[in-house]
Amino acid sequence: LIRDGVMVGSFDYMFYSKGLGGMFILTVMIHGTLELSAITIAAASGIILGKSWIFPGTQKRLDAFKQGAKDGIKIIIGLVPVFIVAAFFEGFVTRYYKMPAWISISILTTSLVFVVGYFGVYPVVLKRRLKKMMNS
Repeated sequence: LIRDGVMVGSFDYMFYSKGLGGMFILTVMIHGTLELSAITIAAASGIILGKSWIFPGTQKRLDAFKQGAKDGIKIIIGLVPVFIVAAFFEGFVTRYYKMPAWISISILTTSLVFVVGYFGVYPVVLKRRLKKMMNS
């Protein structure tokens, strides 16, 4: 994560220092929005796994680790389509750096709304729905 963060930050600064900061955002971040978000979320699944091993709570360490592995795998499986779409964007869309800005902005906005909705809002809605069903 640190290496990728330094790399993206360096590229961003390099483009920005040459007056191409907007172009960087409108081209590289077409796939970067999904890819960098997915990498960060994948790292969070690793943290879940490590937390379950280091801090098992009242469970046996192995049982807590198994539950952490199940939770982490669910996250990773949910990320597979995100990585596939990011790879598609990187291979087939990012190279068209001279496309109209509205297309780039539309892709960026859609990607951002998807990531926030799918990994931020949707789990909260599911948890509330599950809690409501359990109380009924």
